Amino acid sequence: MTDTSPTRTAALWTLAALAATANLVTSLAHAGLAANLTTGLITLAALTALGARHQRGRRERA
Repeated sequence: MTDTSPTRTAALWTLAALAATANLVTSLAHAGLAANLTTGLITLAALTALGARHQRGRRERA
């Protein structure tokens, strides 16, 4: 059984929101490529983890 606790899901949503906001700020501020890539990859990783948790949860309910 996988852990689909609401606390971890909330933490992932928070991470995704903060990273997306940081990515927007670095883009608007014309920050360096490294900053844009880092915040974008963190956002992508958090959203991928949320998607994977969602799919695992659907499989367990079926």
